[in-house]
Amino acid sequence: MEINLRNAVQADVQQIAKIHVSSWKAAFDGLMPDNYINGYTLSSRIEEWQKTICTNAEKVVVAECGEIVVGFMSYRIHPENSETIELSKLYLCPSVYGQRLGSRFMNHLEEESQAQGMKAIHLYVLDTNETAIQFYSKHGFQFSDGCMSEEFEGTTIIDLLMTKRV
Repeated sequence: MEINLRNAVQADVQQIAKIHVSSWKAAFDGLMPDNYINGYTLSSRIEEWQKTICTNAEKVVVAECGEIVVGFMSYRIHPENSETIELSKLYLCPSVYGQRLGSRFMNHLEEESQAQGMKAIHLYVLDTNETAIQFYSKHGFQFSDGCMSEEFEGTTIIDLLMTKRV
């Protein structure tokens, strides 16, 4: 199975949104309240990705197997630090977990960062998502000072900042 990475186009929106919803549910089941997870519907994700790709708010890269999108990531130059890339999203179809596709995305992001003369990549990760924390740590990310939190139905959802120098 050959998988190619390429820039996303509007025709990819439906597949990206489906992956976002299914992967979101698989990745965060038991880590966040069900109502929070289920609040992100296919229609809301389609709208989000149409706008993101149309406006170039973030660069979106998809992984394609044949003509089927099996994963995506999105990133942008950090709005407050022009030498830092901020990884916003990295999601894969659950059917391709464990096939090193996430690592291919991370290598691509690091190459892009170096080509643009960036000094760092940063991202936020859910504090209870040990799988993601291990994945990013394996790729050279370390915890930095910074977090974001949100209250939802009595639960505090905390995302921790991780940074990698490039």
